[in-house]
Amino acid sequence: MKPTISPADINALLCLLPNTPADMQLIAQAQPVKLKTTYFGTDGAECLLFGYPPSTELINTTHLIEVDNQIVIRYVLDEPFGEVIAFKVRVLRVINSPLPMVITTFPSALQKLGLRSQKRAISGVPTDVVLDDQDNRELEGLIVDISKSGCKLLVPFQTTLQVIEIDESVTLCVEIAERTLLLGGQVKNVKMENDYQAYGVQFEDIDNQLERLLERYMITL
Repeated sequence: MKPTISPADINALLCLLPNTPADMQLIAQAQPVKLKTTYFGTDGAECLLFGYPPSTELINTTHLIEVDNQIVIRYVLDEPFGEVIAFKVRVLRVINSPLPMVITTFPSALQKLGLRSQKRAISGVPTDVVLDDQDNRELEGLIVDISKSGCKLLVPFQTTLQVIEIDESVTLCVEIAERTLLLGGQVKNVKMENDYQAYGVQFEDIDNQLERLLERYMITL
């Protein structure tokens, strides 16, 4: 039986044009493995086609993706304010010729994470940032490149009313599946990236809340 999917989700999928860059995450690994891929197209509601992710300096992707692997696909829908679209699919086939490709099932549901009113669309997890050393003042930001040890935190430059100093303590509040996860950490570095202040945050403890965020990173299907 073909999966049912809402009209709104179908519209979001139609915005995934051929040759669109996307993230591919293997969710069966001990740690989330995040790879870069390219969307090639779809065979109606039968399957989706993606480029096989190339190897990087840190990850050898040869034979990494196999049939029946569960993976998460993420991409950014720019209009009107930017949304991260994420869905979970199963690998149907991996082929090497005429070009390396991963063929997956058609998704049964999509998750959408709004990037709020920010003009630039960047794939990440929206978070409220509590400045523990500044009378618990709050900012809005995005968590990107998350791991068990830390993450990169992006804060729009125009909304940064106060500077977050190195070694300052922060608490990241993430809404996932109608729950709020609280992640404490320390700022270890800061730099400018386009219209954002980029902070390197080292997590203070590896607890169940962080494990749950990693498990559900960008997907709560």
